Amino acid sequence: MTMPAPQTNQATTLALEPGRFRFALWQNVTFTLWTAQATLDAGQRILQVARGLARSFPQGRSQVMIIAPGAPAPDAATSELLSVIYDPEKSGIMCIAAVLEGAGFWASGIRSRMTSMRIAAGSKMVMRTFDTLEEVVGWLPDEHAKRTGVVLDPDALRAVLLEVRALGTKADE
Repeated sequence: MTMPAPQTNQATTLALEPGRFRFALWQNVTFTLWTAQATLDAGQRILQVARGLARSFPQGRSQVMIIAPGAPAPDAATSELLSVIYDPEKSGIMCIAAVLEGAGFWASGIRSRMTSMRIAAGSKMVMRTFDTLEEVVGWLPDEHAKRTGVVLDPDALRAVLLEVRALGTKADE
């Protein structure tokens, strides 16, 4: 049975490192915006917050990653930690939408890392990479409803995606 999610158009920031990342929540969807390289320290901060989300959303949740152009890929230790964070068995993540805001060799390298995560997760979650936020709006609501039973309004999702991206990783006021 699918149930409509209470609709608001604002995300709540759960963790922030100005100039590096923002981790936010809206409905049962989390958003991670990386504007610089993911570090082990940043990953550990996200892991601490994410552990509680699996309990808060027993039906599962989705994750949207937005990676700013040129943000370096994480090192091996951080990549391993990110695989733990996004492990569907531990996190309850059912869908991952990754937006790569760049092209060329940089984007190919990031896509390669994500392919490794997708293979490790098996069929328990679905992961797609996109070039734009609008592509996420076209894909995530249906997939999210199928996998979590929670219906997301596409217009509200678009508003939240634009809000998170506009906030960037600057300090909250």
